[in-house]
Amino acid sequence: MIKIEDWEYSKLIAQCVFPRLDIDRYLEEIKYKNNIIELIKLGVGGFCVFKGNTESVNRVLNELQNYAEIPLLNCADFEFGLPMRLEDGTSFPHAMALGKTFDVELTKRIAEAIAEESIAIGINWVLAPVCDINNNPDNPVINIRAFADNPLQVSEHISAFISGLNSKKVLSSAKHFPGHGNSSIDSHLNLPMISISKKEFEEFELIPFKNAIQSNVSSIMLGHLLYSELDKDLPASLSTKIVSYIRNELNYNGLLLTDALDMKGLEQFADSNLIATVLKAGIDIALMPDNPLETLNNAIEILKNNSELKQNIIESVKRIYNKKRWCGIIPFFVNQSKSQKAFIEHQNLALKAAYYSINILNDKNVPINSVNNFTAFGIIQKDEDLQSASRFFTLLAQATEANCDYAYIDLNISDENIEDYLSNLEDTELVIFACFFKGRGMQTSFDKFERLKEIINKLRNDKPSITILMGNPYLDKAIESDNIIYSYSDSFASLAAVVMKLTDRHLPEEMNI
Repeated sequence: MIKIEDWEYSKLIAQCVFPRLDIDRYLEEIKYKNNIIELIKLGVGGFCVFKGNTESVNRVLNELQNYAEIPLLNCADFEFGLPMRLEDGTSFPHAMALGKTFDVELTKRIAEAIAEESIAIGINWVLAPVCDINNNPDNPVINIRAFADNPLQVSEHISAFISGLNSKKVLSSAKHFPGHGNSSIDSHLNLPMISISKKEFEEFELIPFKNAIQSNVSSIMLGHLLYSELDKDLPASLSTKIVSYIRNELNYNGLLLTDALDMKGLEQFADSNLIATVLKAGIDIALMPDNPLETLNNAIEILKNNSELKQNIIESVKRIYNKKRWCGIIPFFVNQSKSQKAFIEHQNLALKAAYYSINILNDKNVPINSVNNFTAFGIIQKDEDLQSASRFFTLLAQATEANCDYAYIDLNISDENIEDYLSNLEDTELVIFACFFKGRGMQTSFDKFERLKEIINKLRNDKPSITILMGNPYLDKAIESDNIIYSYSDSFASLAAVVMKLTDRHLPEEMNI
């Protein structure tokens, strides 16, 4: 499969950054829109969404997925439903009200409903539940966001909330570690100091977080909170010591993310190196940095020469990537909400058309289910074809259990590079060539067909082969291969249909013609 270890270092770092996305500004300000698109091209992992309504959010997030090489994982603070951040959606009672019902099943059902509405608009990560205990009546920020003022009742409801989100494959987040309830300062405005003993902490504040871990919470959000018993110098959101405590003492290997990095509680620590500081601490995700383009580029420059840190960042990206797979946006993004029935029907129609449009020259080497080891090359016409090639290989990797290696090349590949690839093909049983060529504007000719034929012939090296024409079918005159698959398109549906054919998968009976 595609190895995360082989990604460009800049793309690795960018996957760990989740900037703020203001939907209204995106639709109204061309400069802001271009900055968001630039962030996607740099490879950010997703966005934290604010403002707009369900229609505009859905439209913008679907549009942005088209720019992303790796699908975006978008999140939002929907603690009591979409209206916490958006103009519409169902507004449920706050956590404290739910705690007062003493009905954890009701909490679970509400979490399921929030999950369904989130999925409908393209958000797969709800930054909830709040695991803070409301044990300070003067707390200006937690208050009714907490389920209760005692750890056991909070724990029961957060377990139910997490269970509801998990049942719909929506990510959850336990916040704000190590506990924001026992403070009188809002971390949006200043840095709270938590002044309790470690014994008190472990017997009180920690209990809901431990319960969240046992309930398979997807992530833990580290607050801008200074708790000297764990780290006397740095807030949790920047602390290597607190990360170590969570990983080693609590045995948690899920995602760790900061609270929003643009909050004033972090102001005394904020500088152009902030993302680098977060990643050096071992935190997986830097959430909502101020001036994200500038700070991300600074982080790339600082971290790219730090070989010791690279493996930590690879591990963070693996966690992010695996969560994207778990919630279903990898290998492809499909909106599964009941309110999006028409959308699903359209996707099914596209897949049916793609499946029945495919032609296969003969039966040689297809299906590939009996192959234990194969190599696949994505031969691209333009840089923009990398997106389709990446999606195809992601789909193929998910559909087969064989050992597989993937590479992207273009017609400018040198003979020396071809020789390098050949040295690694000794044990491969099958070579697959996916050719992403098609007619398009500003394309003057297809005068390099002979070069394509030469590349394929050299890389085949007398191995069994399949060539897939993801677009222009007339390339068959320029290639020699044991078998050719014609998809006539590089659409999502066509990529999926080719994978189905390669792995002997069929449409459900009700979709058959």
